[in-house]
Amino acid sequence: MSNFISHVQIPVKNLDEAINWYTTYLDCRLHANFGDFSIISFAEDETHIFLWQTSDETNSTFSVNGEPFPAIGFQVNDMDELCKKVSEGGLMVHGDPHATPVEEGRRFLKFFDLDGNMLVAHTA
Repeated sequence: MSNFISHVQIPVKNLDEAINWYTTYLDCRLHANFGDFSIISFAEDETHIFLWQTSDETNSTFSVNGEPFPAIGFQVNDMDELCKKVSEGGLMVHGDPHATPVEEGRRFLKFFDLDGNMLVAHTA
């Protein structure tokens, strides 16, 4: 038996805006748009992200002792480029994107997408 994560799912308010944001600012590729949900992925990753359009007041961010935590984390090669794109996208960043590297020299950036879903990027 082979086990792997095939996809993760996050809620969005406006599917077309979310698709545009993820493809523009995170360089995701669009695989399919079914009207009420779409399938995207990072260019070099086989795991799919399902974006589900909803009018519910919800997001994928959870908290631990009052601190927000991301449901999705991904690795980037160029953190400075990502920080620039997140800034251009007018997104809320959690913490200091220019903080000194931690955990064996890695940098982390926690930020929220258009719909309040927290994501975390890190360097290798």
